[in-house]
Amino acid sequence: MRLFHLSRAPHRSLAVASITLAIVVGGPLAALADWVQFQGGGSHDGLSDGPSAPLALAWTNADIKLEGTDTSGGLSSPVVAEDGTIVVVAPTAVLGFDGGDGSPVFSAGRDLGPSSQPAIGRTPEGPIVVFTEGFGNGGPASTGSVTASPSPSAQAGAGGGFDSHMNAVDLATGKPVWGSRVQLQDVVQTPVAVDQTSAYIGDVGGRVTAVDLASGEVRWTKDLGTPIAGAITLDAGLVLATTLGGQQQPSEIVALDAESGDEQWRAAAEDASNLVTAPVVADGRVLTLDALGGVLAFDAGDGRFLWRSEVINPISPRGQPFLLQGVGAPAPVSADGQVFAVDVTGRVYAFEAETGAALWDHALNDPSHFSPPLLTDDHVLVPTDSGTVYAVDRRSGHLVFRVDGGGTFLRGLADAGDLLIAIRGFENAALVAFEADATGRLTDEPSPTTIDIGKLLTGFLLGGVPTGFVVLLLARPLQRRLGPAIVPGSGEESV
Repeated sequence: MRLFHLSRAPHRSLAVASITLAIVVGGPLAALADWVQFQGGGSHDGLSDGPSAPLALAWTNADIKLEGTDTSGGLSSPVVAEDGTIVVVAPTAVLGFDGGDGSPVFSAGRDLGPSSQPAIGRTPEGPIVVFTEGFGNGGPASTGSVTASPSPSAQAGAGGGFDSHMNAVDLATGKPVWGSRVQLQDVVQTPVAVDQTSAYIGDVGGRVTAVDLASGEVRWTKDLGTPIAGAITLDAGLVLATTLGGQQQPSEIVALDAESGDEQWRAAAEDASNLVTAPVVADGRVLTLDALGGVLAFDAGDGRFLWRSEVINPISPRGQPFLLQGVGAPAPVSADGQVFAVDVTGRVYAFEAETGAALWDHALNDPSHFSPPLLTDDHVLVPTDSGTVYAVDRRSGHLVFRVDGGGTFLRGLADAGDLLIAIRGFENAALVAFEADATGRLTDEPSPTTIDIGKLLTGFLLGGVPTGFVVLLLARPLQRRLGPAIVPGSGEESV
């Protein structure tokens, strides 16, 4: 038999031909994982091509031990590399897991700090995991909310204590890839964002820092003056950050040039309160939420204000449907001309993206404090504090499916190709995976707050009419005993 040795180029051609053939003949292909940062990509639109309802629990890894003196932060929301590797940040470690069964792949040490979501970037040497660590000299925060910047004397590196950095490890091995950690001036409680060349973070002191992925060198830093809410967003050469504002400063979305860090524009709305989420870019619009229930849209090119729609939920705490949640800050999601938001009570809202007109809302009556929703082709998937994932139809607003994650505080849904990955619990954190369930059946449940006119009329006919008939029958003997009724103007006087 004659052996033929193929070069690498023919191998690629053969692979492409095989994939093309599989597509043509309809053979099954595994979906590619694609969730390398907060809400999937740099625009944070939350759109997934992974499995949708009906779903079933595929596997659980509850054998994750959190090290350190403070494990209350639990695990960050997961990110998923193109090869399916799942990465999370623990209080004192960065952990990698196999996407197929959740088994451990690597563990890298990390300074104690907020469990902020990492990001996966690409370098000439391969993919890396970029994360933040340390608390600065102020020590661990007592809550998950963004706090004011420490005084200059308490900045990182001033007199010891905890320190704050950006760092990176190799995705395959967990080994450091930069010559040294990147010194930061303040604590970071929000997710890391990446594009093709750089990683970006916003700290609680109001600084945006851009770092080269390959070298770990700081490209630029921009001080915006107030704490930053939510992840940095990347769109069309712009770096977008949401500022909380202060007594003398409005809460704004600030656009910076990705190359230089120079400010391009600032966007605000007169009737808005504190903006509390990352900017989300979809179809040329920048979307965010304000604390008092506003869903806002700005033009992605110049920051021009487009619209604000207000949600009113009387059972939301302190009258604030959308709350700043630090490392778990929720954000809106958008696709196909619709904008979706979930408030802290678990109520889901849909708006028309062009005008902000309300389309529908659905009260799940299951709080969702820690995670934004995820969009599939047909559904809005909402992980909740009870540990349940709800699927709401994007068009009708009806609940079509629910699946139990096996424990409480489910958050951080991420697209892992044929699976959806989430985090469960805090100190007792676990990794869970959901898969499409071929045997599952969808339902069609309108919101419990919806008035169904048909059912109302049917209930009246079934209950009201017979009740009225009974009342008439009982009243007839009483009417005979009292005598005939006196007709006004008949000339008869009362006794």
